[in-house]
Amino acid sequence: MTILRHIPFTIPFDDRVFLFRQCVKQDKTSTAHADQSASFHPKPVRRHNLSEDGFDHFCSAETMLLKGRIRITFIDQDGHQEQGLDGGGLWKEFIVTLLEESFNPERGLWTKNEQEELYPFPQMFAREARQLKWYKFIGRMLGKALYDNILIDTVFATFFLAKWVGESGSLDSLASLDPYLHRALVALKQWESDDCLDPDTRFDIVDLDMGQPITTELVPNGSNVPVTKENRMKYIELVCKHRLDDQISEQTQAFLAGLRDLIELKWLKIFDASELQLLLSGVDRDVDVDDWMRNTAYEGGFSATDPCIHMFWTTVRALDRNEKRLLLRFVTSCSRPPLLGFGELKPKFTIRCASNDQNRLPTAATCFSTLKLPRYKEQEVMRNKLVQAITANAGFDLS
Repeated sequence: MTILRHIPFTIPFDDRVFLFRQCVKQDKTSTAHADQSASFHPKPVRRHNLSEDGFDHFCSAETMLLKGRIRITFIDQDGHQEQGLDGGGLWKEFIVTLLEESFNPERGLWTKNEQEELYPFPQMFAREARQLKWYKFIGRMLGKALYDNILIDTVFATFFLAKWVGESGSLDSLASLDPYLHRALVALKQWESDDCLDPDTRFDIVDLDMGQPITTELVPNGSNVPVTKENRMKYIELVCKHRLDDQISEQTQAFLAGLRDLIELKWLKIFDASELQLLLSGVDRDVDVDDWMRNTAYEGGFSATDPCIHMFWTTVRALDRNEKRLLLRFVTSCSRPPLLGFGELKPKFTIRCASNDQNRLPTAATCFSTLKLPRYKEQEVMRNKLVQAITANAGFDLS
């Protein structure tokens, strides 16, 4: 691993993913002897209060408990426990839903760049003690998703992912945060004219915090230090440090502290930032339908040779790329296929016969990666009903 961390890109990406999985597997083996009796008592989670209940259960839980198998029981809005035992599917549904809610910018902890990529909210509110506990908790839960090989449909800004492997901000990485500022600083770096720079450009920077302008001096008495051709490189360095590092330092450290509870950061150093995103969310490529078929189970009277199943896979092959990804998300909660193929999808992709009703839409139990498919008799009906369900997400089913 030591050599690999210094020259990781000499090894194919898929091989490094396999090595990462082996590190996790060995860690699970080494901690399997720990007392995990608490995992056999399902944690009650109210659906209408999912994130807060998750925080209460797992923010301060022992790391050994988190590394073990955790069971969830959902409580409906009327206070009743939902039926069903958690064989792993309910936990998957819980953690995927929790992370979706937690990364929602409306909660005030995360924001997006122009490419709709997430990074920690840079304002002072996000550095309060209560919020930092949430960042650590979210880091823990994301680490648990990685630990359990659960894909999530969340895309992070490249400069933020780079921090996971110990990289600091640079002028190049500023482009993934603020393209306008990046272009301005590149122009400043390339300045060749003997004309004076803008005399109003000083070693300070103004940010809006909750609508109020906040001035930060980049050097002592920076508001009175003009930027010149001679000191411009220092100015560029300090602006990048302020925007990429200082403003989100506490948030990032809290998040990584939580992530580190489950995932040793040295395991991640064999990947670059873009590869980390693939590790989290799967590969952004066309779905391999043949691999998908080989790794599908059938229930409720269906089999691989059933005419309806043959019709289903014919329909899937005819879907465009986006529709295939919508189908994947509809059934598994993630729109991208697993990194190393559908063989590693847990729970296994399953198609269950739901009924003979030709008017009924397909539904899905995402916690079990199960598509509940009526036994349609005509190809056109199959396609229309399937596309209607996946595009409207109308068939979500918790049973």
